[in-house]
Amino acid sequence: MKRTPWRLGDLATVVLVLVAGCGRAEWREADARLNETAEAARAGGYAPMSGPHNTFGAFRDSGTVTWRMHLEAHQPYFIAAACTAACEQFHFSVREPHGEIVATDTATGPSPRLQFTPPEEGDFQVLIHHGRCAAEQCRFVAQVYSKSQ
Repeated sequence: MKRTPWRLGDLATVVLVLVAGCGRAEWREADARLNETAEAARAGGYAPMSGPHNTFGAFRDSGTVTWRMHLEAHQPYFIAAACTAACEQFHFSVREPHGEIVATDTATGPSPRLQFTPPEEGDFQVLIHHGRCAAEQCRFVAQVYSKSQ
């Protein structure tokens, strides 16, 4: 049987397939944790918001990710986040448009959550604080849910 040598295009295709598959299980894990965390929000009449009201990322070392979004005054929100099991620490806080921290998540572990009603309308920041990752890389997802009044 004669072997056909690899062509550069064949090798590039194999590399793309391998890269696309990397982390897929971790993304599913983070998403499943987020869905568990958000069950209480959905049961309470909250629905996920679209646009800049969701975010995701990956990390290896400790740090902070800033997530910006516009929120309406006196509108109830539920913010949920989740991280893969290898996260050593994972929580968030909410900063008002003037820069002051106005709320901090109420859960411990890799799935923080917070029910929050802003006193004013504006562009808020959610500061996602994460510790080191005990694996090669950790992944996180976060979502804002709003409640119809």
